[in-house]
Amino acid sequence: MISLELIFLPAILLLGIITSYQDFKFGKIKNKWIILALSYFIIVYALGIFFYTFYGELNVEYIIELSTNILFAIFIGFGLWYLKVWTAGDGKLFIAYSVLIPLSVYSLGYQKYIPCSVLLINIFILAFMVLFFSMVFKIKFKNLKKVSLNSLKESFELKQVLFLIINLFAIFWVIGILLSLVNLNNPLLKISLTMLIFLSIPKKYKNKSIYFLSGFVILRLIIDKSVYSWTFLINFIVLIFLGLFIRSFLLKGVNQLGQEIFSKEISVNKLKPGMILSEVIIKKDKKELKSLQKNKDTKIIKYKEHCYIQQPKSLLNFEGFIDEESEGLTKEQINLIKKIGIKTIKISQTIPFALFMFAGVLLTFIIKGNFLSFLKGIF
Repeated sequence: MISLELIFLPAILLLGIITSYQDFKFGKIKNKWIILALSYFIIVYALGIFFYTFYGELNVEYIIELSTNILFAIFIGFGLWYLKVWTAGDGKLFIAYSVLIPLSVYSLGYQKYIPCSVLLINIFILAFMVLFFSMVFKIKFKNLKKVSLNSLKESFELKQVLFLIINLFAIFWVIGILLSLVNLNNPLLKISLTMLIFLSIPKKYKNKSIYFLSGFVILRLIIDKSVYSWTFLINFIVLIFLGLFIRSFLLKGVNQLGQEIFSKEISVNKLKPGMILSEVIIKKDKKELKSLQKNKDTKIIKYKEHCYIQQPKSLLNFEGFIDEESEGLTKEQINLIKKIGIKTIKISQTIPFALFMFAGVLLTFIIKGNFLSFLKGIF
């Protein structure tokens, strides 16, 4: 019997080569390749399920894990698109790879029910390594020092820490209950979903969410007796530091360093549809002008009864006046920027992420699983 790896490998290679070329050459991933990949997956598994149902023994556990893996891939694919980590095309491509890769490929560092999390880790490790070494050779020490100090200072602001504690205490508990109901007690899944939901809360709703989540905090303190233990306290402190590290250093600090290297300032007249801003435009009332003028780095543009400020974009600060999609600017948004009176603006120099994704897939196939587990085995 031919293994699933040999059945799906040609389709994966074909998908990877075509989408990587198109993303590099044209900056787009066509839906037809995603549809063909998903169709191939459906046909192969439909035939396999039919055959083993009538002429063999169907592995129900494999089908269950395959199903949960697909649901997790969909959640991550569209979740990271919502957070504007990648484009909708990248999200759909990740889903396609996740369904095409047989579960046996994830043998090293296997995560039950969510094995494609291994693929996600490998992809971002490769992307981070390339971007990190690019930054090392290009970054200026004064910029590194400035960003590090700002990130460290923000990490321990009392308001930010309290907000994080309330969110993690409530969300992590609710996620744990929901996962236990469907028998998905996976620590990595709980942490991933908690962080994704925490980061997905829109900035304008954060103050309101505190009141809502405080109810769950009180409820947990009453119901969950495990919180009154040293084990819980140690684990929760680790979770808090992980949240602070992801929020302030990875999502904001590294993002700011990246903007210093992978962005350039151009005239607004040279903006074209599809370009991605590395700055966010925030609308404020003129009565707030005095407080804004205290910050020397803030660009302020006055238009009618409002003023508009330009700030570096990050996952923690992407809700601006221009509701830009991850696919880039539209003609209407460009006209609106010009109308406000902005003269220059910074745009991101995009990197075709499909290349990183394909490289992550090949790495996963070669080492049969998690790259971190592979390194741990060597050393």
